[in-house]
Amino acid sequence: MSEVIEGVGEDRRPYRGSIDEAAEPVGSQRRGIFNIYKLGQGTHTRIGTAVALGVMVIWLAVFLHEKLSVVSTNPATARLWQVGAAIAVIAIFGAVGYWLLGLNRKVCDFLIATESEMKKVSWTSRKDIVGSTKVVVFVVIVLSILLFVVDIGFMIFFTKIGVLKGAEFLDSLWKFFRG
Repeated sequence: MSEVIEGVGEDRRPYRGSIDEAAEPVGSQRRGIFNIYKLGQGTHTRIGTAVALGVMVIWLAVFLHEKLSVVSTNPATARLWQVGAAIAVIAIFGAVGYWLLGLNRKVCDFLIATESEMKKVSWTSRKDIVGSTKVVVFVVIVLSILLFVVDIGFMIFFTKIGVLKGAEFLDSLWKFFRG
């Protein structure tokens, strides 16, 4: 039976292992292609990022599919290029996305930290948002009416002094408001 030793390694990380085998850092896991880094942490942020990446990748695949229709005069060859390019784009970006969102430590730690910071945000209540939206819509309507009236005033002024030609619009507008 071999003796178990504990201590601090040269890289200042704690280790635990037997004298007979190479000591492995505590808390480290064997990393494989299917071991998601910190599974269960930052789930919503990772899913949102994956959905956004997926939408962009599908858009790129559709774009390439449409543009590669002119690559060959033979329709069968053109279709092969179209479908092949679309599948290649989806496969390559899917693998890169999986690596970034599931295996890359820096990106995963950033997304986990982002989600934890978003949980700390004090969000505005629904009542406050609805009230603010009503104020904004009211102000926009009032300002657009005011600018319309000022614009008509300038049109009348410049038509009277002879700078603006085309009083037909003003005549039709005058008839519309008089009834």
